[in-house]
Amino acid sequence: MMDRSRVKQINQSLFIPRADNQPVLIEVDNMLGEKSYIAYGQYKRKEVQGMAFGRSLYSGAAVFVMLLSVVLVVVPQPGNAALNPVPVLTLRLDPSSQPSQPTESSIGSVMFTGTATIDKFPVERLVATLNPSCDQGWVSIMSPTTMVFTSTTPQTFTVSVVIPQDTPNNIQGKLTVDGRAIGGGLQSNAAQASAIITVDPYYRVNIETDAPYREIQPGSQVYYSFRIVNMGNAVDSFSLEISNLRDLVAKKWTVTLSSTTVPKVNPKEYKVVKVVAQSPRDWAIWKNEPTVITLKVTSQNAESSNVVLPPQSFPVYAYERGFSVPGFDPIFLFAALAIGIVFLRKSRQ
Repeated sequence: MMDRSRVKQINQSLFIPRADNQPVLIEVDNMLGEKSYIAYGQYKRKEVQGMAFGRSLYSGAAVFVMLLSVVLVVVPQPGNAALNPVPVLTLRLDPSSQPSQPTESSIGSVMFTGTATIDKFPVERLVATLNPSCDQGWVSIMSPTTMVFTSTTPQTFTVSVVIPQDTPNNIQGKLTVDGRAIGGGLQSNAAQASAIITVDPYYRVNIETDAPYREIQPGSQVYYSFRIVNMGNAVDSFSLEISNLRDLVAKKWTVTLSSTTVPKVNPKEYKVVKVVAQSPRDWAIWKNEPTVITLKVTSQNAESSNVVLPPQSFPVYAYERGFSVPGFDPIFLFAALAIGIVFLRKSRQ
């Protein structure tokens, strides 16, 4: 066993540092009686403590940097996202629908007011280019077609559309304005605005016939065939009448219409009506007299729509020429004359 005084002496010497900081070999007896040597004084106690503290600080800083890098990768950075946002172009047309009024002899036109706005303005200057078009092929004129934006303040434009004359009422056009803004190496979304163009109906009617003048024997009938043509741009129905019927009745004429109504005639189409007129059956040794029969046609749809459209009239003429013997057919007269001539010749023989 090691002597207690020896151990105490050794322990005390362990805590006595040397002035020249050189290591000291200390002889120590272990429990087996063997001698061991301890190199003491190679490092100062304060330096050993500083080294341990520095290593701990370095490890903590490394862990902190690793955690911070993970957070930066996982969490999106709002500053980077807002640095170069994509500009958003918005277009609008006002009103969203507008009627036009072309006729058979004149064009129709409408005008729309538009607004262009750019949000998320990322640069100092953006140029927006707009392009109008119409699905019916109607001419569209825009002003301006190019706008320069230096802020998010909205800018206005106008679009005019020309509707051809004689355009049917059942056709409508769709106006579309496409646009895109470019600037600073950025390009906005493809913006679009649209509006509907309708066509107001107009009503017209035309009356046609191939034979407006007829020559007849007094006391006989006369026939006329009329084509009622819808010259408007919408489906229309028509009312028919003989406008001078009272005068004809006073002259003992009888006039009959095949129909007093012509329903649902499509634009640029026609329907046929017939008029039968019977001249007076009076005695007349010789008659040479014209008679006027006037057909009047009225648009029913114009009346129901409170549209002022004067009725269309078409006169035809029946010219009576010859003699009239009621109940006597001229054929029998010719037959009687022929028989009389035959008997006269035989009597002379």
